[in-house]
Amino acid sequence: MKTFLAILLLSGSIFPLLARQIQVEEPEFSGIVLLMRNDQQAEPLEKQKASSGSKANIGAALFGVAKARGMNLVDGAKSPVRVSGVDKVRLLVKADGNSRDPVEMINVFLLEADPDKNRRIITTGTVNFNKTTAAAIDFIPFTGSKYRESSYLLELDPLPPGEYAVTLEGSRDVFNLFGVDPY
Repeated sequence: MKTFLAILLLSGSIFPLLARQIQVEEPEFSGIVLLMRNDQQAEPLEKQKASSGSKANIGAALFGVAKARGMNLVDGAKSPVRVSGVDKVRLLVKADGNSRDPVEMINVFLLEADPDKNRRIITTGTVNFNKTTAAAIDFIPFTGSKYRESSYLLELDPLPPGEYAVTLEGSRDVFNLFGVDPY
């Protein structure tokens, strides 16, 4: 009787885990990033190629002083792909393979919104008197695990409101975009 009760308890704790397995198909192509809405539904992130640009201060224009900010930018002040700030963000990322640590291959970072010019930007560095420096980008930490044949399942803690980008090794100029709304 104890054995039967143990089996019943064990099966009661295992079956819900089996039922919660993710049912989303692995994306067809490498470089596709999906936002997991739940264990059965996912939505592709907005995808744009970033443009490079720079912005100089007024001293550069008036006195020829070379002081500028380098940036990558994408069109639109907000991504159409949105999540709530109370939710953990789960992303399914198709890579060429999933034998490497995803932190080495995948970057997630916050973009600065520029609604006046209807764009989102990330500062990549500065130029000052012929000296170029790279900006220290604050990458968002995540946990990653293998998913099926060649994808990763990423989980990010709830994020503050803002616009975010995901880039992959080998295509850092392609931004996969989503936004987080206030609670």
